[in-house]
Amino acid sequence: MGKIWVRKVETRQDLNRFIRLPWKIYRSYPHWVPPLIAEQKYVLNRNKGPFFEIGEAEYFLAFAGEEPVGRISAHVNHQWNRHYKDQKGFFGFFECIEEEEVAAALFAAAEEWLRAKGKTSILGPMSFSIYDELGLLIDCFDQDPVVLLAYNPPYYVDLVEKMGFRKAIDWYAYLMTDKVPVNPVLYEVRDRVLKRNGLVIRHANLRRFKEEAEKAKAIFNEAWSENWGHLPFTDKQFDHLAKGLRMILDERLVLFGELKGKPVGLCVSIPDANQAVKGINGRLFPFGWYHVLRELKRIKKLRTIIMGVKKEHRHTGIDVAFYVETIERGKALGYTESECSLVVETNTWMRKALEDIGASIYKTYRLYEKPL
Repeated sequence: MGKIWVRKVETRQDLNRFIRLPWKIYRSYPHWVPPLIAEQKYVLNRNKGPFFEIGEAEYFLAFAGEEPVGRISAHVNHQWNRHYKDQKGFFGFFECIEEEEVAAALFAAAEEWLRAKGKTSILGPMSFSIYDELGLLIDCFDQDPVVLLAYNPPYYVDLVEKMGFRKAIDWYAYLMTDKVPVNPVLYEVRDRVLKRNGLVIRHANLRRFKEEAEKAKAIFNEAWSENWGHLPFTDKQFDHLAKGLRMILDERLVLFGELKGKPVGLCVSIPDANQAVKGINGRLFPFGWYHVLRELKRIKKLRTIIMGVKKEHRHTGIDVAFYVETIERGKALGYTESECSLVVETNTWMRKALEDIGASIYKTYRLYEKPL
């Protein structure tokens, strides 16, 4: 291996190298799912990406001689710093060959940039925000990641910890399969909530997509307000997420809970589109779209990506009603398993609800932090 050196991403060629590097890192990892190249270009574009309304970032490439061998972003989230009144900086988009020297060079560059911005600690990986890909996968490396979640080689954990990082917090992925029977008592809870409380659970109407999306955003920002690391979605962030999800949404699995016509909760499950995207090698065009649309019809796994109830309506059984409805509707549509993710370890209310229906933790994503 040649001499290790790091430089900022400054040219279009550099950015293409930054985006394409994972194809080198993961060539021998069959469970990696290539990201959509066009999506990566948009997200990383400082003039277009939603993150850049609330933050700034620098990208770094590591080379051995003239060969790219690692990458990292360092970023400042001004919204986070204002909201939490701290001076945390962040890293993301970390990829690296299995060489401690390369990782050390990348983190040195990222940390130096953040110190110059006045930051006192570095937290990550977040690429870019808490509602994008986050955390290092620390177990279950023998399965593909589900849609919108990260995958990494096992050695990343060792590399990051050798750089002086320690656990900040864990996020869990829960798995529910059709082989696990649902406790009949939970159906009784659902029926009681619907009858006694007058709860109405309806599915979304995608013909009124914009209106439904606005309702979902309002519920989300309120219901998640006390979660670790939560920041309200900006309009641009939410529009970007909603646009991406719309292509794969089944409106029958987007559920609103309403009391007297007012929304009090939301549960969104989506097909695991990674099973369809994996085969197109990051390119939707010219023929990737056809492959994805064909494969979407064959998917048997869901990801419950959002489930929340407004604070004043928690502990009333609405969460159980959502889960039971999702299980029933999912089975009727031919799905055999569902991942509910990500659930932060401090969200004991949601964790208990999931465990009550028979779901169990099968993956852990870890955020790391280090003082600067």
